Amino acid sequence: MNSPLVTILLPVYNGEKTIKATLESLLNQTFTDFELLIGIDGTTDASKALALSFNDSRIKIIEHPKNLGLANNLNKIIKHASPNSHYFAMAEQDDIYVPERLEWQIDVMQKYEEVGLVSGIAEFENENGNILFPGILVNKKQYPEGEDMFRYLYINQMKVLNTCMLWRKSIHTKHNLSFRDTYGNFNVDWNFMLRFSLISKIHGIHKKLVSMNRYTERMSVTTEKKKQYAASKKLIEDFYLEFPLLIDSSTHKKSKHVYRKISLGINSKINIIIKSIYYFIISGDVYFLNYLKKRMHNYFKRNPVADA
Repeated sequence: MNSPLVTILLPVYNGEKTIKATLESLLNQTFTDFELLIGIDGTTDASKALALSFNDSRIKIIEHPKNLGLANNLNKIIKHASPNSHYFAMAEQDDIYVPERLEWQIDVMQKYEEVGLVSGIAEFENENGNILFPGILVNKKQYPEGEDMFRYLYINQMKVLNTCMLWRKSIHTKHNLSFRDTYGNFNVDWNFMLRFSLISKIHGIHKKLVSMNRYTERMSVTTEKKKQYAASKKLIEDFYLEFPLLIDSSTHKKSKHVYRKISLGINSKINIIIKSIYYFIISGDVYFLNYLKKRMHNYFKRNPVADA
């Protein structure tokens, strides 16, 4: 068998705080027949030096003097993949992968030729505790197929973990796939996965493959979330126009409804009140009233009203 079988893609931008642990988890995989391509994207920190310090022959650095953005970084990395590899595997600079991640994924791909992409479960770690995602896999269910999968992802947003997806290189090449920067660095994965779902079967492993540290440490978190939600809103409308035979008005309405639930919390206090009531009126979904009640309860718990 030609080596390497797997090309791991690791886009990096100023990742010196987390990349060491990420690389350790990748280099210590039980499946070892891979190359690790690291795209240093206009980084000004010690990310490159940390990667080189491992002195591992499987690591290959592709450095971009100017920041290209996530999508273009990935597309550039892919061009450096070994002609012998059969699979692409995604990785992210602040995530930790379980040792068996690649082993389990390769096992699925070799057993089921109809599967084009395989992902799994992540454990999210943040200030609110640890949760497992996505629920469909946590609950031991499997993804739908074809157009049903496309609509499932369109309505529910990104329910396939980008950070631990592994897919067939042959499909990527045959269909001339690429990562798109239509929405800047946002929704690169959602855009890709929606289109992939119409090409090949997506499979989910009912095991934890990765731990994702998402503690809030940056001042720009609120700003970035607003940009993310704006990009998601735009994608919903763009795909509605691009795929009229797959997305009818009912599916479009469901997608917007989910979007409203997800994005409600980023609003100001007064807008949360206004939008919660408005969304309840137009949808009849008591979720919005319950959400408003919970937010108000938490607010008054933190800010008790003094007795007159």
